[in-house]
Amino acid sequence: MSRVDMTGLRFGKLVVVEPVGKNNHKSLMWRCVCDCGNERIVDGSGIRAGRNKSCGCASPRFANETNTVGFTQTRIYKIWTGMVNRCSSKASGKSRRLYFDKGIKVCDRWGIFKNFLDDMGEPKSHQSIDRINGNKGYEPGNCRWADAKTQANNTASNHILTIAGLTKTIAQWSEETGTKSNTIVCRVRRGWPHELAIKKDAVFDRSGRELRKRKCLVCGNEFIPRGAQLRSGHGKYCSQKCNGASRKL
Repeated sequence: MSRVDMTGLRFGKLVVVEPVGKNNHKSLMWRCVCDCGNERIVDGSGIRAGRNKSCGCASPRFANETNTVGFTQTRIYKIWTGMVNRCSSKASGKSRRLYFDKGIKVCDRWGIFKNFLDDMGEPKSHQSIDRINGNKGYEPGNCRWADAKTQANNTASNHILTIAGLTKTIAQWSEETGTKSNTIVCRVRRGWPHELAIKKDAVFDRSGRELRKRKCLVCGNEFIPRGAQLRSGHGKYCSQKCNGASRKL
């Protein structure tokens, strides 16, 4: 079979320069020059079949590696790799349970670091990536750079309280009222009314002491009568003195 002369022919980004001998399978090898300037030795049948179109610079993997030059030691690159890894089938433990098993994915565009960098920009030192809608994946429009406080208020495990028409997380109510978050959580678990649970110095008595509070009919001072007094029709005066004074009226 006569040799096919491919000198000067172009295949994709490769231009054939000259033959350089045969490989172990007796196939003729050719020296080619890529548009990027690199040279590559390729099999003649392979390049004619379309299996070789560049020196490798046209592959998505090579393009991604090229775009990460100078970034591999930066914080944003580590955030990107962490994002990709926890959403991949290689994830394990808690990461796999919270991301991969829930169907959280990285969009195809952000599979390339350069695109992620272009869309998100670099974060400040106190920020990390946050998904606005926790049910959606990592994609443009659903991600932002956020501080720890913002992220803490955007987790699925947050307790939400609606009081007087306002819906906020316990952390947000804590910041607004000055009551510690743990205190609010404990009060809610014990059955406190939410309006009372967020108040800093609130007191809630399951026995109903607060509900029994009333003003003395003589002196006007507030007092809490015993339940037995109320059941017998008494409990109108704060003391024996006022009780006695009432009889003189």
